[in-house]
Amino acid sequence: MTAAKIAIVGAGPAGLTLARLLQVNDIDCVVFELDEDRHNRGQGGSLDLHEGSGQLALRAAGLFDEFMAVARPEGEVLKVYKPDGRLLLDESTGHGGRRPDSFNGRPEVDRVQLRDILIDSLKPGTIQWGRKLSTVKTTAGGLKSAYDLHFSDGTVELGFSLVVGADGTWSKVRPLLSDTRPLFSGINGIEVKLPNIDSADPKLSKRVGLGMCLTLGSNTSILSQRNGDGSVQSYAFMQLTEDWAETCGIDWGNPTEAKKQFLDLYYKDFDDDSRNLILKADDDSVTPRPMYMMPIGHKWPHRAGLTLIGDAAHVMTPFAGVGVNAAMEDALQLSQSLVAFNEQCGKTAVSTHDRLLSNAVRDYEEEMFVRVSEYANETWMYLNLFFHERGGYPMCEHFANAKKQQQTEAAGV
Repeated sequence: MTAAKIAIVGAGPAGLTLARLLQVNDIDCVVFELDEDRHNRGQGGSLDLHEGSGQLALRAAGLFDEFMAVARPEGEVLKVYKPDGRLLLDESTGHGGRRPDSFNGRPEVDRVQLRDILIDSLKPGTIQWGRKLSTVKTTAGGLKSAYDLHFSDGTVELGFSLVVGADGTWSKVRPLLSDTRPLFSGINGIEVKLPNIDSADPKLSKRVGLGMCLTLGSNTSILSQRNGDGSVQSYAFMQLTEDWAETCGIDWGNPTEAKKQFLDLYYKDFDDDSRNLILKADDDSVTPRPMYMMPIGHKWPHRAGLTLIGDAAHVMTPFAGVGVNAAMEDALQLSQSLVAFNEQCGKTAVSTHDRLLSNAVRDYEEEMFVRVSEYANETWMYLNLFFHERGGYPMCEHFANAKKQQQTEAAGV
């Protein structure tokens, strides 16, 4: 028997992982998602799942084998170039001092593949598609306070004892807990996609390699990542203003010309290969992409019956590769608290259940605030390595220093 009526808002990695973890522990929940179906929009490129967070959550969810069937360990390799095309680091060959045997078990997986694994693992009807949340309002009834979800189509879902906001950067649940909004990180630029790179341009395919390829100039970068479907997702980012896309004078309505204008304005000193990762990308994929983040150390006062996971709680820039891992770890920690709560309820009076639920959620939040602050600091550190006046050298120096530290620790010095 489920002791709480649970709503999860958002069918991203955080919300879907939480739903699966609850269901394998016989706890009912419903997921409300604004997309009309799983194919409604693209899910972005690929991500790496870490052993102690994302992979741990999948193991607890009974989905690790499904993940490994589509994961790409070879996708972990990294290349770093200077804008003139000179190679600073190539992990596939050891050029620059870092070889695959120094990796940390973080295979890549396409976001859409991870999402499909999670969706397919849920009971039929768990996800209610096409439900765009407008507001969350409190109601009172009987022994407990509850929350009602109001949707943009005028429908209302009544009486949830716990609403989990897993609805991303611009969460509709977060304002009930915190007035803090995501901050512009200072990084802006465009995202593009080049499909079938092996056949479209073998030379570019070789440059990118099997994983991630970074071309790092002075505070300006082109970040390219191979996906499992043979495409390459590229991000041309730099330090710009938040309103840059509206004020830069580039005609985004004509993407072919927009790509040329963009490169002529900001990437004159980059070699042809790095520029071609943008020029040869699909016109339909050209998307301005400002980067947002919650303030490092952001917390909210506990409020019974409401909480946040994933980007809704702590959106970060992607430069440390920890966002989805932190989100899935949130789901794991919250599910463990709710499983313990559910077991307690079977042994205690109904009149205590509200208090026990509140305590369970509070325990999750207090652990999450500490854990995620460390991830956020790591992400900020990496942002400043990706965008540095010395280009790619600080990134390579960071890896070299980390390797020396590992060797020192292994030697017991």
